[in-house]
Amino acid sequence: MRALQSLGSAIVVGSVFSFFLVGLLGATWPFAIFSSVVLGLGIIAVVATRSSEKEEAADAAWLEAAPDLPPGSDRRAMEIAQASIPGPEKGRRGDDQTAGPGGAAKQGSVR
Repeated sequence: MRALQSLGSAIVVGSVFSFFLVGLLGATWPFAIFSSVVLGLGIIAVVATRSSEKEEAADAAWLEAAPDLPPGSDRRAMEIAQASIPGPEKGRRGDDQTAGPGGAAKQGSVR
C-alpha cells in the first residue's frame, strides 16, 4: 500500500513539475523529465520511510514483552542518547589573555 501511495504521489507531483518547467520557465523536455524523475525519487524515498501505526504497535508490544531489550525503532530514545553525547571542548574568548591572535604570548607595548 505504501509503495503505491509513494509511486502515485511521485507521478502526480513529477508531472505537474514537468509541465511547470516547460510551460512557465521554458525548459527543455529532457531537462524537465530528468528533474521530475529526481524529484519523484525523493518523494518515493520520503513516503516509503515513514513510520506507520503497525510499527508503533509492534514497538509497544516489544517493550511490553521484553522491557530490558532496546526497542526496534524508538527514534525518540535514539535522539535523546545522541543529544547527550558531549561535544568538543571549546575555550571561551577572554579566558586566555596571554595568547594573541597568532597564539604567541602578548608582550607589553614598547614605544
